[in-house]
Amino acid sequence: MTPVQLVELPTPTYHTELRDFLTATEPELWRWFAESKQLSARSDDEAELELLKSAIRLDGGVHDVLVAHATLLRDAFAITEPVALYQELGSSERNAHVFRLNGQVNVVFGGDLLELLEPSEQQVILAHELAHIALWRRSDRDFEVLDQMIHRLASDPGADDTVIETARRLRLHTEVWADAAAVAVLDDLETSVAAMVKVGSGLRHVDPAAYLRQAEDILALDSRATTAWTHPELHIRVACLAACQVAGQRHAVEGVLATLINGPDDLDRLDLLGQRRLRTLAARVLATATGSSASDTVTDYLAHYVDLAADRADGAEEGKPVGNGELAELSPSVRWFAASLLVDLALVDDEVDDLADLRAMSAEAERQGVAEEFDKILARATEQTRSEVAALRADTTP
Repeated sequence: MTPVQLVELPTPTYHTELRDFLTATEPELWRWFAESKQLSARSDDEAELELLKSAIRLDGGVHDVLVAHATLLRDAFAITEPVALYQELGSSERNAHVFRLNGQVNVVFGGDLLELLEPSEQQVILAHELAHIALWRRSDRDFEVLDQMIHRLASDPGADDTVIETARRLRLHTEVWADAAAVAVLDDLETSVAAMVKVGSGLRHVDPAAYLRQAEDILALDSRATTAWTHPELHIRVACLAACQVAGQRHAVEGVLATLINGPDDLDRLDLLGQRRLRTLAARVLATATGSSASDTVTDYLAHYVDLAADRADGAEEGKPVGNGELAELSPSVRWFAASLLVDLALVDDEVDDLADLRAMSAEAERQGVAEEFDKILARATEQTRSEVAALRADTTP
């Protein structure tokens, strides 16, 4: 039996930022979910009966080792509720999931997962599932409220795409954190990787060190963020785990998560936090551009952006000017968005007879790093050819 240790991993940054954002912007909705009876350890005899009918409880002598693992891990994660283990009946899907019911934590295994894994690897799966409970208990159960709130909103038939994307990312960050918590509490990266590879492949014998190298090879060729909905792709999960093993490199871990889980902000796939960042960026682009033009027309026009200015969420960033070439490294959709704002200011009078504002915004687009996008949008808006716009830009020095 692998010894366990109580390790207090930092709460996922995504969870804390999302919680802080929602408690600040939706305090009444947050309060409603926090006070909802669905978050309490209420009695639910009907649900418990259904569980007993659909699964086999693993509390006999043949499962003593697995039960002992659960007891050790419950203590390591400081979980106070008793833990019960079940095997689903008639399930072919190899998985495990955890939920609280009637004051008890239930871990349910599906398919041939338990038969496939060695006892130490079963311990990894248990640790991963119980890590979910440990995370939900933090900060007076704030993260249980967060999980319930976001996934309930995302499940509504009329849910906004931004909310659905937020639920996806919250789920992925939770899974990656649970992976890391399992490794931390068991202090065994290779056994954790072996368990994950076995569950994903169905192989009974695997070389975890070889798959760690394979994950590195994959990311060397393709480091795009995951597009998965429930769990990140195996190579991404393993890469995140490997990053967590570098002592004292919390910043580096956050960089890996930002790259492989979040990815760059993209207007086609924005979560709530990305939406806030885009609002802040828009406010910065507009404020910086206004500073480059003395036109009263542009200044007056910006009064129509009162709602945008009032909705800026990141006070630390909202007043920061856009630096030289800063926008050049952003995703194509975000660059297009920023350039559209500048074209909007350039054509504030819906004409190009007076070129003062256009010249100022053209130069600003060049400086910020979105000149190409600016030209394309301007050509469409003014019904000019790209060559005419290019000639105009070449002759526009503010």
